[in-house]
Amino acid sequence: MSLRQWLRFLAIFPAIYRSALRQKHTNFHERWATLKGWCQTFFVKMKRTYRVVDRQSTIPLVAYYVSNHQGTFDPILLLAAIDQPLTFISKAENLKLPVIGTWGRLIEFITFKRESYDENVGMLRQAARVLKDGRSLLIFPEGTRSKSNATLPFKPGALLPAYLAKVPIVPITQVHTHELDRFGQWQHTLEVIIDEAIPYETYKVLPYAELAIQIQTQIDQNIKTRTR
Repeated sequence: MSLRQWLRFLAIFPAIYRSALRQKHTNFHERWATLKGWCQTFFVKMKRTYRVVDRQSTIPLVAYYVSNHQGTFDPILLLAAIDQPLTFISKAENLKLPVIGTWGRLIEFITFKRESYDENVGMLRQAARVLKDGRSLLIFPEGTRSKSNATLPFKPGALLPAYLAKVPIVPITQVHTHELDRFGQWQHTLEVIIDEAIPYETYKVLPYAELAIQIQTQIDQNIKTRTR
């Protein structure tokens, strides 16, 4: 972003924080709707457009969204673009960030620490319980930003919650979103592609690793189609 755009972004931070404080006694859906509105406002203030390509014939009541991860602002874009209430599986460090941490707690981020195997296993089990309780989740199975339109290898274990909860998996493709991290070097319209959900009955016979490769291949193909 340019310096002017960064200043616009920082200027709305106090309002976003005050809004979070007013949400403490509301329910999850109200909190999510308020945060979604702020995420959409972010792109208006930044004067940055994005396009959503929704290929779903029906929207599952509960789903496990699996997205590639290109840049810092991907969660903001996905909250703005996806119409189904959901929360994120996120790094624990994000809860320490001003404003972001406050909202993360309000929409009940499920957090993990990269260096702790036991905590990560616990996180995946917690994610499965949340899905079984009827709330959709989104995960970035690369585990970190790719900082480009290329994808990093997907971690197969990231798909475990969907298997345990027996919910549909919805592949999400983000294109050009890494450009938001560049200082004044935006060239393309951002895109979010929401593919058809993969039912549990379809993927349950596949090993985690095979399904992870299939989803990554699908996302890579979407990116290739949009960037050729």
